Amino acid sequence: MDYHEEVILFLTRMSVAALAAEYKKAEDAYRNGTPLMTDLQFDQLEDKLRKAAPHHPHLQGDGVVMLGLRKNRRESFNEWYMQLPEKPIMVVQPKIDGIAIGLRYVDGKLAEAQTRKGRCAMELIESVHSIPKQLKRQAPGVVEIHGELWGLPKDSQDSRTPQSIAAVSARFNRVSGSGLMFCAYRLKLWPELRFGALTNESQAMEDLRRHGFDVPDTIVCTKPSEVCKLYKQWREGHVSERQPFNTKLFKSWPTDGVVAKVFDQKLQRKLGAGFECPNWAIALKNNGIA
Repeated sequence: MDYHEEVILFLTRMSVAALAAEYKKAEDAYRNGTPLMTDLQFDQLEDKLRKAAPHHPHLQGDGVVMLGLRKNRRESFNEWYMQLPEKPIMVVQPKIDGIAIGLRYVDGKLAEAQTRKGRCAMELIESVHSIPKQLKRQAPGVVEIHGELWGLPKDSQDSRTPQSIAAVSARFNRVSGSGLMFCAYRLKLWPELRFGALTNESQAMEDLRRHGFDVPDTIVCTKPSEVCKLYKQWREGHVSERQPFNTKLFKSWPTDGVVAKVFDQKLQRKLGAGFECPNWAIALKNNGIA
């Protein structure tokens, strides 16, 4: 390696180190309930770090595998939808403003709970009444549930968001605020062959409900224009990041956007997932354009 190459390598490493330090500082502040930047700015910072160092330790988790959602900052919903085969029926659900939690049940009994980054959450969720310790219906083998954990403020003086309350709770493995709530949005059955029992998103949500979980409102859309209309309705009812309860759509949930998913689960499996996110779902946030 010549001198010029060594200088470039040194500067690249310095750049990655600076990005990683900034990311870690922002993430720690966010989880402590004192965010240094908006969600959009944090997403942009994470994108920069991921491009510079895709396998950086700050971006890795070692627990239940949970993918994030594709965000529509660079493409509109219509552009994304037109790339899908068969022009499928979609569903729209609230994008709950919390932290992702993965649950694993073995023969119907809760065996494991982890955050997306692999932090054990078993002790934390002991007091979360919306997470059943035993599934209500018979479920032999392994069942994996993905969902969102969010917190309730202590009182009217507590200005933290539902997400920051949940993040602080997860960081210190104890409940912050006046309590935690959980909403399940994804059901995975093992082995994979058992997926055949579920054919669409509405059926999956109903199955989760019967197992004892709270599930998000699910609106079926037969045309992409219906998705755009719902997204517009959510944006009109959005107050601010500090006030995540929408005034027009999905009023019961703290949201920072909506999620559009392919309705048919067979097509979901066909589309699969990329390194970071499933190819059959997209998050439409306040900074995006549908």
